Amino acid sequence: MARMFSLGLMLLAWASAAPAGGFGRWEIGLRGCSLSQGQMGQPQPLRELEQNCVRLRLEQNMEGLLSVRLITPSANQLFGSRSLVFAGVLAPGQKPMRCGADGECKPQWPIRLDVSSVATNVELDGSPAPTLPRALLAKGACLLERRRLRCEASDSSGQLWEAQARL
Repeated sequence: MARMFSLGLMLLAWASAAPAGGFGRWEIGLRGCSLSQGQMGQPQPLRELEQNCVRLRLEQNMEGLLSVRLITPSANQLFGSRSLVFAGVLAPGQKPMRCGADGECKPQWPIRLDVSSVATNVELDGSPAPTLPRALLAKGACLLERRRLRCEASDSSGQLWEAQARL
């Protein structure tokens, strides 16, 4: 029994000392942000979703997989936020973020992402009611540079999602 307990403690110590394995996140405040959504091929301009994105979060759950999350404060909740997420795989030749054991990462600029899904809980119709998150298969790309971001993706119904931000 004592032997199993000490073995368990050794495994716990080893696991906590092991490197993060290429996963973690990086977050920064934004100087400006524009999110828009509309139907592809329509003559009217895309509809602005939010004007006040405040943060950008890059999440790397596995080397090569990345999500780009644009976070806005929620107008109808005391605590909470809304977000638009572009997720996918790094484009060929791109380097994953370098992550430490604490899960903090450092991007290696520029980052090109092949988008395969979009997720949002941003109010699409201007409704004050909370919106449930929804995820959609999509196709597109993101380009992240040291000072700016541009993402664009369309889903199978022809819905176009765009984001631009200044870091």
